[in-house]
Amino acid sequence: MKNIVFIPFNWLKKKLKYYGGVLALIFYSFIAYFSNKLGRKRINRVLITQIFFTGNQALKIITIVSFALGAITILQLFTQLSQIGALEFVGRILNIVIVRELGPVITSFIVLSRSGTAIAAEIGTMMVNDEINALEMLGIDTLRYIVFPRIAGMVISIFFLTIYFNAIGIIGGMLVGAMYNISFEMFSSYVLNAINYFDIFMSLFKGVVFGLFISAISIYHGFQAFTSTQVPQVTTKAVVSSIFALFGLDLFITFVSYL
Repeated sequence: MKNIVFIPFNWLKKKLKYYGGVLALIFYSFIAYFSNKLGRKRINRVLITQIFFTGNQALKIITIVSFALGAITILQLFTQLSQIGALEFVGRILNIVIVRELGPVITSFIVLSRSGTAIAAEIGTMMVNDEINALEMLGIDTLRYIVFPRIAGMVISIFFLTIYFNAIGIIGGMLVGAMYNISFEMFSSYVLNAINYFDIFMSLFKGVVFGLFISAISIYHGFQAFTSTQVPQVTTKAVVSSIFALFGLDLFITFVSYL
């Protein structure tokens, strides 16, 4: 009975400590960056490098996935709904499936699989080689130089990649629809007119929140590596924890938005 009482409490305490550390990385890294202008140009160069690595190099896979997803979704919707005379629901369903849900989620998942793992492994290696301690001994604030550029870089990248994903998905649906005699006027009437500003805001808001937590979780786990054998372990933990956070946050934000 005693163990039954204390297991949930210990689990909750551990989770609060964990997410408290993740939130602290986000909060204090932004405070450290904006409160001190010294060396900001060098930090900005690191930030640009992170954006290029995270954003530009993910364009190819995101283009393929979003185009295919948009094409398949539109094809299925027009084929099925036209049989029951409910084409007016095509835009609403596509809006929910692509723009509000799969756009930010799949974009973040792709970025996580590429950049999240790289960040965790990179920082884990730096910890093992005592590079973090060396930077701190030189008086360099690692929150500004290491943490902030990676968090901000991922957030900015996912923000614009989400816009790109949604656009390519809709274009893919339009092109495939044209092959099946779905005119642009019909596509515009049923799809484009159904997308409103709130849906776009929710899509981008999710992308920003996902980017903050995916990057911070990857960095947090990277800092837990103290030997070379722990680097792959913390990388795996970063991926698993980020996936849980990604879908948990998506569920929470979606639930709140419909209240």
